[in-house]
Amino acid sequence: MAGRCTRSGCPFSRPEKLFTDLEQERAKDDIEFSKVFGAYVVSRYDDILYVLDHPESFASKGVTVPEFPDVIKPIFAGRVPEGGTLLGWDNPDHDRLRASMSGFFMPRKLERFKPLMRELAHELIDQFVEKGEVEIKSNFALPLPLKLIITVAGLDATKWRWIGRCLALFGGIAGTDDLTVEQKVQDVLDLHDYVARVIQQRKHDRRADLISHIWDQRDSGSVEMTDFEHLAMIPGLLLAGHETTTSLLSMGLSHLLHHNLWEEATTNEQSVSTAIEELLRYESAITGMHRLVKAETKLGSRTLYPEDRIFLAYNSGSRDPRVFECPGELQLKRKFSKQHLGFGRGIHACLGAPMARLLLKIEMRVLRERLPNLRLVTQYEEIRYGKIGPSRGIEGVVVAWDPPKELRITDIRALARITGARQVNESIPTVVQGLMLLTSEVLEVTLRPKSSTQFPGWEAGAHIDISSPNGFRQYSLCSDPQDTRTYKVAIRKEDGGSGGSIWFHENLQEGSDLTVRGPRNHFRMQKSQRYVFIAGGIGITPIMPMLTEAKREGAVYKLIYLGRSRVTMAYYDDLVCEHPVEIWASDEGKRFDVDHFVNQQHEPTQVYCCGPERLLSAVEGACRLNPAVKLRLERFQASTTQTFLPNRSFDVVLNRSGGILTVSTEQTLLEVLNQNGCGIMSTCSKGTCGTCEVQVLEGEPEHRDSVLSAEERSENRVMMPCVSRCMGDKLVLDLW
Repeated sequence: MAGRCTRSGCPFSRPEKLFTDLEQERAKDDIEFSKVFGAYVVSRYDDILYVLDHPESFASKGVTVPEFPDVIKPIFAGRVPEGGTLLGWDNPDHDRLRASMSGFFMPRKLERFKPLMRELAHELIDQFVEKGEVEIKSNFALPLPLKLIITVAGLDATKWRWIGRCLALFGGIAGTDDLTVEQKVQDVLDLHDYVARVIQQRKHDRRADLISHIWDQRDSGSVEMTDFEHLAMIPGLLLAGHETTTSLLSMGLSHLLHHNLWEEATTNEQSVSTAIEELLRYESAITGMHRLVKAETKLGSRTLYPEDRIFLAYNSGSRDPRVFECPGELQLKRKFSKQHLGFGRGIHACLGAPMARLLLKIEMRVLRERLPNLRLVTQYEEIRYGKIGPSRGIEGVVVAWDPPKELRITDIRALARITGARQVNESIPTVVQGLMLLTSEVLEVTLRPKSSTQFPGWEAGAHIDISSPNGFRQYSLCSDPQDTRTYKVAIRKEDGGSGGSIWFHENLQEGSDLTVRGPRNHFRMQKSQRYVFIAGGIGITPIMPMLTEAKREGAVYKLIYLGRSRVTMAYYDDLVCEHPVEIWASDEGKRFDVDHFVNQQHEPTQVYCCGPERLLSAVEGACRLNPAVKLRLERFQASTTQTFLPNRSFDVVLNRSGGILTVSTEQTLLEVLNQNGCGIMSTCSKGTCGTCEVQVLEGEPEHRDSVLSAEERSENRVMMPCVSRCMGDKLVLDLW
C-alpha cells in the first residue's frame, strides 16, 4: 500500500536516510504517495525532466511557494506580494518577470562582484583565524552569502542580521526560534516596507545593483511590470540567494574533508569548478520541488489527475544509476554528458545559480589559502541534518586548522566603493534649449548640458533615458553624432501609453531642467558598402543619424519610410531633400511588400529596421530566408512572439583543438559539445540563465535565448548552446 511504514521507519522520516529512501523509490515500479511530502514522489531522472520540460502541464503556483494562511492574508494585503519569488509564478507571468533579472545574473556580468566576495570572505576569516577551530556554518557559510545577496540586491549590508531574522517566517535559516508568530509577521511587513522604499529611491538614483537593473529593464520597455511585482522579486531572492550557498558549502566541506578530497578539490580553479559540480550532483541543497498536475498525465505506470500533487526529487534524479555511473560515490573527475539537477532545470531553474557557483569557487579558494591543514572535528556520522523537505542542510559542522604564527591583516576596502559605485552611464543634468512640433503628434526636443559645454560622445543608433514624473523614458538620439554640444530626440505623443510622452508634450518649455542618462547603444551601426534602412512611423528617429553616417561614408544606401500619411511622418521634407527615399503612405493606397523587397536583395546588405512590432516581425521573418541580408532591429518594447527557422544540421569547429562536430536536427549544440568532452556547464537548458554561454569566433548564431541583450545578439560574439543554433552551415567556437 502506498505510503506504508516498515519496521525500519516511515520513508523520508529520518534525514540521514534520505538517499536510501530515494533509492528505494527509484526501484519501485510505480510512483507512490508520500505523507511526508504530501505528494507523489517523482524520483527518476527522465521522469523529473519530463515534468520540468512541460510546465504547461505541471503548475508551480500555490504549491512550490505555499499560499499565505487565511489569517495572514488580510494583514499582508497590499504590502507583501502573494507568491513572492519566481518559483511561485507560472507562465506567461514567470517568463515576463524573470526577464527583468536574468541578464543581471549572467556569469560574465557577475565577475564584477568577485572583489566584493573575496573581501567579505577575508573579513569573516579574520575574525576567527587565530582560534584554530570554528563552527564554519554560522561563522562563515551563512553570513557571507547573506551579506552578498543583500548588497547585490541594493540594500544596506549592515542590516544583514535583521534581514535574516525577517525571513524567519518563511523558514529562513538565519531566523531565530524564540520569536513569536506575531513578531515574525511584523518583521515580514517591515522588511517589505523597507525594500519598497529602496525601490522608489532607485527609480531616480540608479546604482550597480539588482533593483536598479530591474528599473533599467522597465524603463527600456524590455519588461512590463508593476511596482508591486518589482517588490515581489526581491525578498524571496534574499532567502533563496543565501540558503542554498550556505548549505552547499557546509555540506560539501564536510564531504570533502571526510573523504580526504579537500586538497585535491582545491588545487586550482579548474579543480574547484569540477568539484563543485560533483558536490551539486552528490548532495544538493535542494531536495526537490512540488508541482500541481493540471491535466491527466501518465508518469511511468502511474496515471496522475488534475489537482494531484507531485514532488520532483532532484537529489534522487542526480543519483539515478541509469544516468550517472556509481552515483553514490563522490568522484571529483566525473565527466558529465548529462546535467545534474542540483539547481533544477527548465524555466524554474535557479536564477542565482551562476552567482552561487562563483561564490562557492571563491569561498573554497580563500578557505584553502587562509586555513592550512583544514580538517573535520565533528564526527562525520554525527552531523545532524534538518528535517526532510524541499531544502536540505546541516545544523552545523566544526572544522580545525593550523593557526597562523602571524595574524594576516586583510586590506579591507570601503564597501561603498563597490556597492555604491555608479553605473557607467552617469546621470547628466540638462536644460531644454529648444522645442519644435514636427507633426501634430511628434515633438522635437533639443537639450544642452547644464554644467559643461559638451555631452558624452555617441554613435548612430544610440539612445538616452530622460527623467519624468513617471520614471525614466528611453528615446533615440536623432541628431548628428559629430555634434556633442546638443542632443536631439523626437517624442511621439502616445495617448494610450503610460503617460510619459504626454507629460513631455504638455509640460516641457524652453529652459526646463531635465535629467538624462546615457548614451547607450543597442542598435549600433556596422560598417558596410550597402545599406537599406526601414523606418515605420516614429521609428525614423534612430535611423536619422545612420543616414547621415552612410552619406558621409559614401556608401550605397536607401531609406524605406512607412507611415499613415506624409503629414504625419516626422522629418519628411528634410529626408526627401537629403537622402534617397521610398515613401509608403497608407492613405495613398500603397502597401510595402516586405517579402518582395527581401527577395530582391542579391548583394550583401546591412538592413536596419525600427518601427511597430508588426513591421519588425514581418521584416525579421523575411530576412531569415535570405543569407545576403544582415538584419539589425530596434524594438520599442519586448517582442511578444518569437519565430525561429526550422532546425537543420550544421557543423561546429572547436577552434582550440581543431575538432569538427556535427549537430543534427534532433540534437542541441550543448548536447553535442558535452557528448564530446567539452564540459559546458548548464542549469536551465532553456536559454534563460546564461550559464552555458560560449564565445563565437566565426559564423552567425540563431539566438533563441531570452537572456542576451539586443546589442549582444547583434554583435554575435557569444551564444547560449542549450537552445541557440546556426543561421548558416558552420560555427567556430572558442573551445577545445
